[in-house]
Amino acid sequence: MNEEIKIQKMPKSIPVSTVVIISAFIFAVGLGVGSAFDIFKTTIGSTIGTTITNISTGNQDFSLYWNAYKVLQNKYVDQSKLDKDTLYYGTIKGMVAAIGDPATVFLDPKETQSYNDARGGVYQGIGAELDSVNQQIIVVAPFAGSPAEKAGLRGGDIIVEVNTESVSGKSVAEVVLKIRGEANTEVTLNIIRPKESNKAYTLKIMRGTISAPSMALKEIKDKTAVVTISRFTEATFSGWTGKWDSITTDLQSKIANGQVKNIVLDLRGNPGGFLDAAVYLAQDFVPKGSVVVKQRDRNNKDESTVTYRDPRLGSVPLIVLVNGNSASASEIFSGAIKHYKRGIILGEKTYGKGTAQEVLNLSSGSSIHVTVTKWLLPDGTWINKENPVVPDKVITFDTKINDTTGADNQLDEALKLLK
Repeated sequence: MNEEIKIQKMPKSIPVSTVVIISAFIFAVGLGVGSAFDIFKTTIGSTIGTTITNISTGNQDFSLYWNAYKVLQNKYVDQSKLDKDTLYYGTIKGMVAAIGDPATVFLDPKETQSYNDARGGVYQGIGAELDSVNQQIIVVAPFAGSPAEKAGLRGGDIIVEVNTESVSGKSVAEVVLKIRGEANTEVTLNIIRPKESNKAYTLKIMRGTISAPSMALKEIKDKTAVVTISRFTEATFSGWTGKWDSITTDLQSKIANGQVKNIVLDLRGNPGGFLDAAVYLAQDFVPKGSVVVKQRDRNNKDESTVTYRDPRLGSVPLIVLVNGNSASASEIFSGAIKHYKRGIILGEKTYGKGTAQEVLNLSSGSSIHVTVTKWLLPDGTWINKENPVVPDKVITFDTKINDTTGADNQLDEALKLLK
């Protein structure tokens, strides 16, 4: 079986990130794999009860599996549900899910295509990042200006039903496929909002064509440039770095002529992306040779990722905005900025997602996302739910004021500090 590992090429002086990073398998609306996959591929659809031979699985007895399969085929009342492909993929999903890691998942061909479409940044849907937390489907954040945001969907909302169908027990990928659909068609989400004492809402959202920008120089206020970085991914890694290079060149020009003296980087709601993108960004702010992140493998061996060039924006006063939906690569960058005291981290504590996944393409258009490493901050601390990045200045976002006046109290506080 051929498996392709997605690798981002970086200069030789930097350890290479081996994966496209996903934030706790965040999906945009986002074991021995080989041997196990081949077992089920070669046997599914074969005569039930046939002895399985020539399988390098140690002493594992698969008779129980085939007995259960036989019971379903002979007894289950609705034969239309006994589709071999569905059972085949479901078998693999169950095996992967048994690990108990929501970031390690198997995607069937349709789910894989949906994931690849989201990575490209343009697709049809509602425009929101979803995650699975404690077996609940959580909205990480809606994209700015998306149908989801316009309909009132917020980060932290829990999706209970899609078009009156419960999502209980379903994976993020399965829910995403239910929410996705052609532009100008409607989907209904029933949600509960923990931030409002679990108040229930029904949201009717008109799907659209979603184009999720990765970053933008949003505005300049009082000689402070506000740069929003909504994700650390583009269709390609070079696409992301190219956009950042363009913004950096613009900032350098504005700094030289006195238009800009300070920078605010807004990473609120940023679910992550390429590890190397976070490192690339950090290189423009921290000194050359700085450890940005450490990666710990399955053998507890640590490897440090170090900046390899002089920062282009190394002396500009900096504030980084984060919140509970800033995850993975966002936490790596903000954690490095805090560690080296390069700028002020302002907002709310981050998501706490410190693992990385390899994306491996399997046969039939399917794929598997498997957690292969832990991320550690420069001081060696593992980023997780119990140890997120805590801001230097904690400011809770005022939703009521934002809803009524559009004011952003966190950004206002950042501008005030820099002024």
